[in-house]
Amino acid sequence: MYLLISTENNSHFSLAVGASKIEKVKTIEKPYKQSELLLKTIVGLVKKKKIDGIIAIEGPGGFSALRIGIATANALAFSYKIPVVGVKLKKTWLKLSEEEKVEKVWQSGLKELKTAEVGKWLVPFYDKEPNIT
Repeated sequence: MYLLISTENNSHFSLAVGASKIEKVKTIEKPYKQSELLLKTIVGLVKKKKIDGIIAIEGPGGFSALRIGIATANALAFSYKIPVVGVKLKKTWLKLSEEEKVEKVWQSGLKELKTAEVGKWLVPFYDKEPNIT
């Protein structure tokens, strides 16, 4: 089973699980709540199933939102000794519905996981400087 983490947007985040195809998608629409709800939602979605790899959106997106998703993906990959891969969003994907975007990221991530190595970590890709005031 693979886990997809999509936290590039501050207004919501999405998770997906499955093997060769997505079996379940969960989107949480609570602005700025990734840090409070992400792990709890992952545990509820995965239950006690074994995760074999993680796909995460590495950018572009909101500074804090991306940082939370990438840090969570890296921490889970490290603790379970599984590969993690990042997918950069294409501009055309930003116009899709959340479900369609997740599917595109899933397909791209599955290709990357075939050659991914355990111990390689993700770094967020920001398309602009953070706006911290």
